[in-house]
Amino acid sequence: MQMAEAVENNTGGLKAKLTFSDVVIKKIVGVVISDVDGILGLSGNLFTDFADRFRDNEDVTKGIGVEVGTKQVAVDVSVICKYDVNISQVFDQTVEKVKEAITHMTGLDLVEFNMSVDDVMTKEQYLEKYRGKDNDESKGNN
Repeated sequence: MQMAEAVENNTGGLKAKLTFSDVVIKKIVGVVISDVDGILGLSGNLFTDFADRFRDNEDVTKGIGVEVGTKQVAVDVSVICKYDVNISQVFDQTVEKVKEAITHMTGLDLVEFNMSVDDVMTKEQYLEKYRGKDNDESKGNN
């Protein structure tokens, strides 16, 4: 598990260091992306009914890769976009929101952001595909 160092102070004989786990950065990115209009989900993850995911112990970090340095972060995400949206604008909005959140919460600089669009679907198609799969799996477990 890599750690990122955001703050290192050496004042008055006290040396202090703040670090962040990769998982922390991935969670920040996952939460931010779940609020971007035009992105239905991360590839390999479903974030409709966001609160239910935590109750079901699903991993909010699936579909997100990060490289964390001492002062900088690079992020790779794979997403499913909503059909009939301007994906370029969705991308720009996503970059800004992720950058703001990472800088605000950690003090680290987002220096690279790569987003791969793996599919486009209507919200209904997305819910049918992924909710239907969840319902079929839960029926088999009873």
